[in-house]
Amino acid sequence: MEPRARKLKILASIIESYVLTGEPIASKALAEAMQNAVSSATIRNDMAELVASGYLEQPHTSSGRIPSQRGYRLYVDHLMMGNHELPLELQGEIDRRLAAFSYDPNKFLEVTASLIAEQTGLLAVVTNPADQHPKVTNAELMLIGTHSVMLLIMTSPATLKTRVCRLKPELTPELVEKLRRIIRERLLDVPTENMNEQFFTETAVLYGGLWELLEPLFAAARECIEESGEMQVIMEGQSSMLARGVFAEWQLAGIMDFMEKRGAIADLLGEGNGFANSGRTCILIGNESHRPELEGTGMITERYYGGGQTAGWIGVVGPTRMNYAKLIPYIDYFAGAVGNMLREVLGD
Repeated sequence: MEPRARKLKILASIIESYVLTGEPIASKALAEAMQNAVSSATIRNDMAELVASGYLEQPHTSSGRIPSQRGYRLYVDHLMMGNHELPLELQGEIDRRLAAFSYDPNKFLEVTASLIAEQTGLLAVVTNPADQHPKVTNAELMLIGTHSVMLLIMTSPATLKTRVCRLKPELTPELVEKLRRIIRERLLDVPTENMNEQFFTETAVLYGGLWELLEPLFAAARECIEESGEMQVIMEGQSSMLARGVFAEWQLAGIMDFMEKRGAIADLLGEGNGFANSGRTCILIGNESHRPELEGTGMITERYYGGGQTAGWIGVVGPTRMNYAKLIPYIDYFAGAVGNMLREVLGD
């Protein structure tokens, strides 16, 4: 075996062993794992060179070696082997469980995060379909009481917001239907940047005496539309990771605090960081994120698409030594499944 190929095989073997055990591996144990195809002395020399090159680290003088961040990056980019698709039975189970909530976008993404955390045992992170310039694609008004209605606003690419509004006069199905038609006439397909004070003033003049009824509905609609343009981060799996000791409590608290900062996570995932352009499945290892809260972590994310555009992000955060080869197919499948279901809901 050529020296370079041998060193790469040794590096891959050390990483795969460390992923499973979390323990440094010594040359003798590695020689046995490689069925003594390479002598302990040769492995020892190669490991020393890998340490000198920055691909391995030696925690203590007499201990074995562990992968460095640079070693993980080489492994993920060039050495990693694994199945690229989930078993068909598991795909079907995921599809069935997601489909039950596909027409409730808010609950749908919460269920997605829960399923990812359940399947991977890691911290699942899902962002909503955010758009800086959303349009209202659907608006509904439902009578729920003598003086109460529920307003449902769906914006592109696939965000559903609801508000319960209480109106002074007694409501009838006929009156609610009339208000619904007006709301749809005024809001559907209008760019949100056009929904300014002038727009609402013109609406008040246009509908005269009905404005007393319409004003709280349009105010609620504006709130929904403004919220739909903001990135929201849904996280699941925190308690499981803490119980299993994946991270210390203070580490997990720092990770969660970072993830809850919409601006920070948007910058990390967004085009300005260059991360979004690094490929379909994106992997950040250790301080590649340039965020102190994420040191000691690995992060796998993928964009999901709805309505022909980027809708949001799906991913997991775990320890640096997580099993990337095993996890990538999960993230890839969930991103595709969520995007497909959103497109079905939107009729695209």
